Amino acid sequence: MSGHLRRSFRVPLHRRWTTDIIHFGRKAYIVGVDTVINVAAASAARGSTTPPVSWVSIWIKAVALAAIKWPELRTAYLPFPWPRLYVHPFSVVALPVEREWRNSHAVFFDTLKQPEPMSLRRHIDPWFNGLKNGPIEGYGAFRHIIRISKLPLPLRRMLWSIPAQWSGRLRSKYFGNFAINSLAQTRLAVVQVVTLGSWVFYLGRVNADGTMRVQIFWDHRIADGVVVQRIVSDVENIINNDIVAELTVN
Repeated sequence: MSGHLRRSFRVPLHRRWTTDIIHFGRKAYIVGVDTVINVAAASAARGSTTPPVSWVSIWIKAVALAAIKWPELRTAYLPFPWPRLYVHPFSVVALPVEREWRNSHAVFFDTLKQPEPMSLRRHIDPWFNGLKNGPIEGYGAFRHIIRISKLPLPLRRMLWSIPAQWSGRLRSKYFGNFAINSLAQTRLAVVQVVTLGSWVFYLGRVNADGTMRVQIFWDHRIADGVVVQRIVSDVENIINNDIVAELTVN
């Protein structure tokens, strides 16, 4: 084998965070479902506003409102120092965004706590747009990821293990209770997920008939499929009632 084929490289800085996610996330028991919901009413209300509120923001608030009724959406499994389920007192959403950083595409994320009482137009959507377009150095969570990613692997893994596996409060603070991700522009579908989060919602595009494809992945130690079905029904109802009411008023 030629020398250049045997050559190995260090994991680049912008990929180290992803490798850490995989390291801890592969220990979870993640299962998923693929479903379609009707969001025609919300789509019409959203289309009447300028600029339209993003679907990501709508789902952030809808899932947070559903989490008031369903504590499973605020629950995490922690293996150390003994196996247990931790229920956070309020919702914290984690939102990953891809940014251009050091001439590479890098994934960053930030968390937003208690989004359920927040205004879609005045708070949640501006926060989301800022993550996509604001200066990377302007967000503490982004700086935190960069700072830890510069550390040697053993130290990095030790630091991440505290919120990932030991402390429910820190896990919610740094990784959120649930994450929202949009695939609407890619026309892709996810078949497997490795994640530190207990819940991940992947949003598809909204079709002409008002239907939206949604993929949901969650830690099976937290909830069964029947519970997820009921959660999806409640989120659909919230989107087409509570969210529509807010978009119509504002």
